[in-house]
Amino acid sequence: MTPKATLQDVATRAGVHRTTVSLALRDHPRIPAATRDRVKAAAAKLGYRINPLVSALMQSRRSGRAVKHVALAFVTNYPTRFGWRPPHHDRPDYFPGAVERARDFGYKLEHFWLGEPGMTSLRFCDILSARGINGVIVSRLPPGQHTMDLPWSRFSTVALGLTLRAPLLHHVTENHFDAACQGMQRCRERGYRRVGFVFSEADDSPLVGSCWLGAFLEQQRQFPEKDRLPPCPAVPADEAAFRTWFERFRPDAVLASHGRPVLTWLERMGRRVPRDFGLIDLAGDHPELACAGVYYDPAKLGALAVEMIIGLMHRNETGVPEHQHEILLTGEWRDGKTLPPRG
Repeated sequence: MTPKATLQDVATRAGVHRTTVSLALRDHPRIPAATRDRVKAAAAKLGYRINPLVSALMQSRRSGRAVKHVALAFVTNYPTRFGWRPPHHDRPDYFPGAVERARDFGYKLEHFWLGEPGMTSLRFCDILSARGINGVIVSRLPPGQHTMDLPWSRFSTVALGLTLRAPLLHHVTENHFDAACQGMQRCRERGYRRVGFVFSEADDSPLVGSCWLGAFLEQQRQFPEKDRLPPCPAVPADEAAFRTWFERFRPDAVLASHGRPVLTWLERMGRRVPRDFGLIDLAGDHPELACAGVYYDPAKLGALAVEMIIGLMHRNETGVPEHQHEILLTGEWRDGKTLPPRG
């Protein structure tokens, strides 16, 4: 990796002192216009960028006033302003945990909605720049949306979840592969032998389903070949497709992407959970159902995104990364009531 240009590199190239470079890049009137232009040209040639956090700290020292409440942006793009959070949406809400963690570091996290009337990507970025906001957390996108067009080079950016696929940014998400592995292992330990898999709801990120399904198929190798069941073929399944698959293969437990629809279908089929059947809710985002599964604390995911974005800002890393980093949060197994040991 090519080392980032330093203030001294710019000074050497422009033939001036480091202090002159600092003043010239801030358009200080003490520096002649010709010198400012020469310094800026040298900085551009070397790819030098001012670190916004260092700049704020130096400004604080010069003025004698502490820098307070440096802001970060939490960006959403649902059709409505708050369509991304309960009660308008039944997916986890990462925002409160992110707000608390930002406060721990002396930052203020503010929500920005890209659907504001008259908002464009350029206008949005100009608003952030005018307010001195250099860190952007992109929340989960609405179903069917997997791209976002912003002048990424101007900001340090982290995405939450796996919904944003273009561009590929650093992101923080749940360890979905591990969740399905844990589910299959618990089934084996508790005496379930014919374990199936069903996509019971459409997911806003197909990659999540791929992680679940890949883990299910890999873990099936631990079962005797005669007990390895194919997943329910419909993606997502409806009640009729689930019933047809269930009656043909007779599973004694199912890993479901979402527990609520399967509980309803089984009840209509006269099957009782957990008396007749075991169920694991992979999404685990409805603890009120008391399903067995892996729970991910949305507050921890929001906090991890804040920690990651602050690290990028301190290192002055902006734009689409050349090497994408991924932080996975491993969830907590919860027994619930739907996967008791089989007699």
